[in-house]
Amino acid sequence: MEISYTRYRIYRECPYKYKLIFRDGRKIPLNPKSSFGLSLHRALEAWLSGGDDSLEALFEHLRSRWLPGGYPDETAEARWYSKAERALSRFHGEEMSRRSRTIALEKEFVWPLGRHEVRGMIDRVDQGPDGAYELIDYKTGPAAPSEEQVARDGQLRFYALGAGRALGLKPALLTVDCVTAGRRVSAAYDRAGEEALAADILAAAGDIEAGRFEPKTSYCPRCDFRADCPFSAARP
Repeated sequence: MEISYTRYRIYRECPYKYKLIFRDGRKIPLNPKSSFGLSLHRALEAWLSGGDDSLEALFEHLRSRWLPGGYPDETAEARWYSKAERALSRFHGEEMSRRSRTIALEKEFVWPLGRHEVRGMIDRVDQGPDGAYELIDYKTGPAAPSEEQVARDGQLRFYALGAGRALGLKPALLTVDCVTAGRRVSAAYDRAGEEALAADILAAAGDIEAGRFEPKTSYCPRCDFRADCPFSAARP
């Protein structure tokens, strides 16, 4: 099978949630947070690869890629749109002063793992003045993580593993660019644990193929299906 970070993460959160989404076809409806995040990601991707580095161009990409779904009314949507403009204005100022060189945007990797394939998409790869590679992931939540949290971040470590095995890149730095919070948090990448991560990805893929979808109720309070899942421990 083909396994991405999203599939791996959801299976480890709750195998039954994985089944609902990827076997039964349940959809997670858009909400303000997810619609806002997708809109910012799409606007940033288009602007960074578009050639025009002006703030006006960035705002135009936001307008053309804004997702209106998920908001309860037009007033709420307007508030979130204004929040997006403020976040992108801060991002633009920081981007203009950055010394690193962008070498890849939305960089895909695919590498074989046993009988399976591991696939991912890295938001951005930069190369610093010293030649070291930096993997960057954009986050649109209201808070910024600590340096220790970035060093342990499962998504970035999944991507760093893929960058090494599929692209031949040895990242030295992992960075979470908190677009909404206006902060960039970086941590040195420690390759220790790569073999354990690869083994766990392989184990998850094997369990998915075997149809092991037992519920894990510790994630229920944060689950999108907590209201109607038969195993939910957090029904309203």
